[in-house]
Amino acid sequence: MQEENNQVPGTEQPIYCWNYGAQSAYDRGAKPRRRRGALTFAIIMTVAFLVSFGVLIGVLVRFADQPALPDAEVVPSVISERVVYVREYDSESGVLTVPEIAEKVKPSVVGVKVMSATGMGVGTGFVIREDGYIATNYHVVEGALSVIVILYDGSEHQAEIVGGDALTDLAVLKIKGLNYPAVEFGDSSALLVGELVVAIGTPSGLELAGTVTDGIVSAIDRNVKIYDQTGVLTKRMTLIQTNANINPGNSGGPLINDRGQVIGITTLKITGNYTTSYEGLGFALPINGAREILTSIIETGSAGDGSSFATGRPVLGIKGGNVTRGQGYPAEGILVSEITPGYPVEHSGLQVGDIIVELNGIRVYTTADVNAITEDLNGGDLVTLVVNRNGREVTLELELGWE
Repeated sequence: MQEENNQVPGTEQPIYCWNYGAQSAYDRGAKPRRRRGALTFAIIMTVAFLVSFGVLIGVLVRFADQPALPDAEVVPSVISERVVYVREYDSESGVLTVPEIAEKVKPSVVGVKVMSATGMGVGTGFVIREDGYIATNYHVVEGALSVIVILYDGSEHQAEIVGGDALTDLAVLKIKGLNYPAVEFGDSSALLVGELVVAIGTPSGLELAGTVTDGIVSAIDRNVKIYDQTGVLTKRMTLIQTNANINPGNSGGPLINDRGQVIGITTLKITGNYTTSYEGLGFALPINGAREILTSIIETGSAGDGSSFATGRPVLGIKGGNVTRGQGYPAEGILVSEITPGYPVEHSGLQVGDIIVELNGIRVYTTADVNAITEDLNGGDLVTLVVNRNGREVTLELELGWE
């Protein structure tokens, strides 16, 4: 049999088509009935083809009648580089995405490298004025022999400690130069529980500088008690609680709202003890109160007269020790050995040699008992003391001091 060469005139490529057979049923000696069956099958297939073709034409016509979609940005299948654009605030909400927040604020965030007698430490800070003033935590620079600030571009600058305040845990640094990118401040009093916040800092070390974490405002006006290593209350603070990851090295960094505004300064987290660990319990100083302190430090070198979010621990203003009746004393309690000048107790009538046996109606035996009661009070509060003076009980009222 000669092979047919099916080609398109003027081309060298053949036309490929389906071929069900080259011979008819008669050529193979088949009966005419099979020819009718083949004819019937051909008719059915032709009808099926026409129906399918009609449906296809109908679908095409239907889509042709639809209005054209607006032009959309073509997204390449492979993205080699992403550019984040920070939107302006003249939009209806002014709300930014996390990448936009990071793009806006990161240039203002700095690493803080501190050399002290015990070695090197790392913290975070952020530019608050274009002329080189930087906010950070007091505990970051406490005891510093020298401070180096590392800017967003990686450049290092020797910093001067303008001043600091241990009570509010705030400090101000100054580097030489102008036109540094300062942050925009928000209103910490307008925060709502559950709203988005972003933290930017230097956790662990300088190699992780600029780390961005996000979370929500877990609580506002959270009362937090700060203790020293011996378990004695040192101060109480009213802070913003957040579940944004805050780790050692983040201290002094900004906590930012969804408009890219600083509403807090990250300062501490709850980590737990030997048997229990916690995650997502970070705290920040509210920026409204912090700005007052920072401004006072810049202008006067000190924190000023007080703070809206931190108070020193309340104290009686005495020195003493625990005694028992078996030691030859007339009562068991706290023997007053010294009354500290400058505290309100100096004018209360309390005397050296008195044994304190009761405070605000609660029997006390040790200084720890007194501390447990006073740590829930404030400086300036009035308390009632019952003392044993030469075997006789005397009731006194005095005002608590603070330190």
